[in-house]
Amino acid sequence: MSAVRWSGMLLGGLLAACASGSLPPAAGEKRDVRTGAPESGLPWRLHLPDTATGEHPLRLLVWMHPSGGSANALVEPLAPAFAERGWALLVVTDKDFSGWRGQEANRLMLGTLPDVARLPGVDARQPVLLGFSAGAQMALELWAARPGAFGGLVLLAGAPRLSQGSEQLPPAGEARARVPLLAVVGAGDGSAPLWREASRTWPAAGLSLEVLEVLGRGHEWLLGDEAALARVLEWLQARAAGWWRCEGPSRGPRNSQFTVRSEGCLGATS
Repeated sequence: MSAVRWSGMLLGGLLAACASGSLPPAAGEKRDVRTGAPESGLPWRLHLPDTATGEHPLRLLVWMHPSGGSANALVEPLAPAFAERGWALLVVTDKDFSGWRGQEANRLMLGTLPDVARLPGVDARQPVLLGFSAGAQMALELWAARPGAFGGLVLLAGAPRLSQGSEQLPPAGEARARVPLLAVVGAGDGSAPLWREASRTWPAAGLSLEVLEVLGRGHEWLLGDEAALARVLEWLQARAAGWWRCEGPSRGPRNSQFTVRSEGCLGATS
């Protein structure tokens, strides 16, 4: 994976500077869908209901696709549920979907997000990254490189391994500790034992991690599981309201579908 470089730019300030534009829906677009193709970014599609306004914007939830395809058909049906909980879903519509490269991540962060931030009704400051498999790994790399740029990560079928850390060597740091992480993994996934270890070591290092282990599932799309989806939506709603919380250390089965392992995850965020 090539290096993620953001040319020293402060993403939050860049997005704030771009937030004053006003772009109506293009001809032929659905009113709750916006699209764009910035020259310096990746082409995008945003699910933004008409009820979102400059005074009452939705926060930005950025889809990080897995390798082998966009998987937009999996996540976009959830856009109305995300919107109900305060989030506008952003997906990339044209790139090499075989995986993620550092250059592509740079185009997403420095080209696509500022373009989206021009829309009234969306608050693109400190977006949450929703990553699936390889997309979860890139989300972790972005967070490790510039933690202050993000409001949280939802990691689906990922692994706690990145260029700056692992399940045994937490990617610690004060800025990273301020970003809540929600990892959802199938109990039969090869990464499940790694997340069990990380659920102990990462919070011990000050990181804010909650791990949901979905029973009876492997390395697959996990938001088809009703209970797992409910927890992700609950987490997003709390995050949109300015709060995030976990359930306490290794409290065993939350219900018949998954186990919660988490520590040190109660706090207010800005």
